[in-house]
Amino acid sequence: MSASNNDKNQLVLGYWAIRGLVEPIRLALHYAKVPFTDKTYEQGEGPEFSREQWLSEKEKLGLDFPNLPYLIDGDLKMTQSKAILYYLGRKFNLLGKTLAEEAYVMMLCEEAFDVKIQISGFVYSPQGESKDERKQFVEKTFADKLKRFEEYFGKRKGKFAVGDQPTVADFQLFDFLDSGFAVDDENTLIEKFPNTKQFLNTIRQLPELSDYIAQAQAKFPINNKVAKFGGKVLERK
Repeated sequence: MSASNNDKNQLVLGYWAIRGLVEPIRLALHYAKVPFTDKTYEQGEGPEFSREQWLSEKEKLGLDFPNLPYLIDGDLKMTQSKAILYYLGRKFNLLGKTLAEEAYVMMLCEEAFDVKIQISGFVYSPQGESKDERKQFVEKTFADKLKRFEEYFGKRKGKFAVGDQPTVADFQLFDFLDSGFAVDDENTLIEKFPNTKQFLNTIRQLPELSDYIAQAQAKFPINNKVAKFGGKVLERK
């Protein structure tokens, strides 16, 4: 739940006004019911696509490595999306119950991140503007990546990605895989991966997240305005 900037005791999460790399972090905070300030920055319209709103603050926040996203938690100021996710996972008991579970959580987060970077590389490139290129991307590149996740979801023990309780891996997997399926204009690819579809629905229907996910996906585009695809909120079938 986002909150007023006036409450200095609350966490501050800074990022572009998109889902991008930060949405798993937002999901973790909403699931844990942690009040936080969702500080968003707007990219300017084209053709310049100005980043001035962020750049004007970038060096004034006391960050060791100024970047987006950033998290401010009292005296702690940090950047790097995965580092933030793991920190919050540890703080709010969302990293698994055992050392082995924590290892799997991190492994899955890293795998999902690799897929997200590949998707972003495509949608921010000129190819992302072409419906034919998008079709080829989802049917070959993205589908090939999904095979491993489909196998994993089919054999996992417990209802969630790791064990019987949600972890930050669930939120990273949910949003990054969902972002990939969004590239499928025909919305048919997901039917070929029933285990993955069931997993996504499990997270989407969590009582702590169902309303937020619907609201966030109607509010935040997946990508920034400069992207060739997903720079505006998508109407999902």
